[in-house]
Amino acid sequence: MAGDIQPHCAYLPIDIGKYGKQPFQNPPEIRAENGKLDTTFSVQYTDAKTTTLGGCPLKLRTYNGELTGPTLRVSQGDVINLMLKNRLPKETPDQIQTQFEQENLNAYLDTTPASYNTTNVHYHGMHVSPVGNSDNVLLAIPPQSDFGYEVKVPDDHPIGSYWYHAHAHGSTAIQVGSGMAGALIVEDDPKTIPAALKAANANEKIFVLQTILYDQQGELNNITSLFPGPSNPTPENCNDQGEMDTWHCSRRHITINGQIVPVITMKRGEVQRWRLIDTAFRESIFFAVEGHDLHEIALDGNYLGRVDTWKAGTPIELQSGYRSDVLIKANMKSGDYRIIDQTASSKKSLRQINEPENLLAILRITEETDNMALPTSKEMAPLAPFGDIDLRKEAVGVQEVVFKLGQDAKGEKNYFQVNYRAFNPDHVRQLELGSVDMWSLTTVGDPAAIPNAIPPTPHVFHIHVNPFQWERNGPDGKPQLVWKDTLLVQGPAVTNIYTKYRDYIGKFVIHCHILDHEDLGMMEVQEVVNTPVAQAH
Repeated sequence: MAGDIQPHCAYLPIDIGKYGKQPFQNPPEIRAENGKLDTTFSVQYTDAKTTTLGGCPLKLRTYNGELTGPTLRVSQGDVINLMLKNRLPKETPDQIQTQFEQENLNAYLDTTPASYNTTNVHYHGMHVSPVGNSDNVLLAIPPQSDFGYEVKVPDDHPIGSYWYHAHAHGSTAIQVGSGMAGALIVEDDPKTIPAALKAANANEKIFVLQTILYDQQGELNNITSLFPGPSNPTPENCNDQGEMDTWHCSRRHITINGQIVPVITMKRGEVQRWRLIDTAFRESIFFAVEGHDLHEIALDGNYLGRVDTWKAGTPIELQSGYRSDVLIKANMKSGDYRIIDQTASSKKSLRQINEPENLLAILRITEETDNMALPTSKEMAPLAPFGDIDLRKEAVGVQEVVFKLGQDAKGEKNYFQVNYRAFNPDHVRQLELGSVDMWSLTTVGDPAAIPNAIPPTPHVFHIHVNPFQWERNGPDGKPQLVWKDTLLVQGPAVTNIYTKYRDYIGKFVIHCHILDHEDLGMMEVQEVVNTPVAQAH
């Protein structure tokens, strides 16, 4: 949105020495007590007088006026009672029309999107009910209204790292791109946790990795700002107003819990658990710590049942919505080590551009020594939530997802579709409770006859309620089955995953976790029903 450039909000590199390198801080925590987590979230603008990034005063949509939501900590069997108070102002009809046109001019919409100040909460990765006032993303909570969530966590819910974020169709990208996200931890069971893991948890770090985007007025009100921007973001290519506001042209910095390049202090030999949560709207993060192995113990909230050690220099891949829990054992040589988002080739990057290295944080190892042990794979094995089950052997049905990003014959508007249809809440795919399906995932672009045809681009598949099994190559280069709920799909290749619809009936969604894609139509409603369904094929 045009206007006077606010001090320190210009699209210039941020002075990390001046505005970064403060001691690392976990977000504030809210813990369940006596089986209940009772809390209130106020959805409100930040106060530009007190909230800044890189010196820029911010007016962004947030939870409780903070750039990162509080960490919610629950145990298996607890209930989350979250009162959401939407204190954003009501928009005028003209403002709502302007917002609608931002989306309508860029995509073939099949339903009217929510206004930017309309919201709801998604409990990402949680195996909980998707209906009523639980994890129901088909709700729209308008400005100046309240809504009470009651989310019942099953007694056998997988222990691990989850997150919550805004998810009203049409405003998701704007709100998450402003920082409306936070960690949600299902706590370890003190009766089953290995001693070495318990010790590593004592000084654990929560990494809510964010791409908080704000314009030169310190605001975010334009969904086109969240689009990819030029493949080569030079000053010449970033001159156009539409390109200027995009992530790479804006020169904004990846933050951790709202901090720019925080400093983590550890003793030599100390072991800490780091919970990595990529909440970015469109960012591949290849997470590495100089001179340190990363001992991965969980993916997307689910314990691996072993310790996968990625040797120093081999990054953990994080795409939008991914989580990875790693143990890090501090080097015996004191000093500062860079925590980086490694360079990535266009083949690996979600944006399909060669991405430069980003400095995320600094690990400072002191002269003090606390030589701690890492848990062994044998100790971690009992924590695998589903044992050694292999859904490939049980699958009967076949479901297909084709993500399409294409354009019309004149090259004026785009199609953001799942299986060649834009999101419509009345278009529902039915799935049978208790059944096991293979899902075949791919992406397509334009037919060859379209001028300047868009090729098949990467998309990030996310399914609510039930995780899926997927085969990846482990650190030893051999295939291994892992459980996830979010996965990068590189078209035109086909990726197969396997899932079982457990415990819950009702409607939920699958979508692309590039959040502007979801807002522009790349989402579909699923409904688990307790009656036989003709097997899809």
